[in-house]
Amino acid sequence: MKEKYSLALWWGAARWFAHIWVIQYIEENDIGIEEISWTSMWAIVASLYAIWKTSEEMIEISKAINYIKLIDVSLKEGLLKGDKIYKKLHSIFWEILIEELNIPLKIIATSIYNWERKVFESWKIIDAIRASISLPGIFKPHSIEGELYMDGGIVNNLPIECLNGKNIIAVSALKKVNEDLQSKRKILWVDFNVWFFKLNFQILQRTLIFMMKQNEDRSLQAQGKNIILIEPEYGELDFHSFNKVDELVGVWYREAEKYI
Repeated sequence: MKEKYSLALWWGAARWFAHIWVIQYIEENDIGIEEISWTSMWAIVASLYAIWKTSEEMIEISKAINYIKLIDVSLKEGLLKGDKIYKKLHSIFWEILIEELNIPLKIIATSIYNWERKVFESWKIIDAIRASISLPGIFKPHSIEGELYMDGGIVNNLPIECLNGKNIIAVSALKKVNEDLQSKRKILWVDFNVWFFKLNFQILQRTLIFMMKQNEDRSLQAQGKNIILIEPEYGELDFHSFNKVDELVGVWYREAEKYI
């Protein structure tokens, strides 16, 4: 009998497209998955897999989404209200409950009141996903039973600890930042200072990466687990590369062969 695995899937914004290759590899090699945990945008891929969508169907769904049309700005409540995204999620998952699925799913969110991890093992998939993707300052927090939730990546972006299985396939979307901050930009032969907001974006991004790296390292120390960690190199493909589905999905498929 083949070993069965649990999947722990990482936050990654647009990089959730790339992670479809993990599902593709699992399908083609008939690898048994007994439970899945995930944070943020990965919740969409994992939920699609749990309702028996194939990797090819996931790619088609990803390409068909017009992400510009999902923007609903609200400077009072957050950059995005998230109402259009919620409606889009409803068109995919309808009223399906997590507890109705054959593969146990665990969606991670963060309580805005006490900053503790919330593991959704029951409830509507669309509400759990909407809660888990509520990145601070970007999406309006999502309310479930009077409790407000933010992105699960704040406290647990590689959710290994909540899995019951011993054999874990953990997929990291963490960007590796080795280069110096880009404070100058050369145009022809002249160096110009980069735009103020671009410099601060780099600083904010590195702050988030540092925070999530600490979370990830803590999760990888989970006791009693046989953890296979997959860490692809993303190159220039970034968290905001929503227009590069093919590149994100296709280029990393063979990475799985090195680890699993």
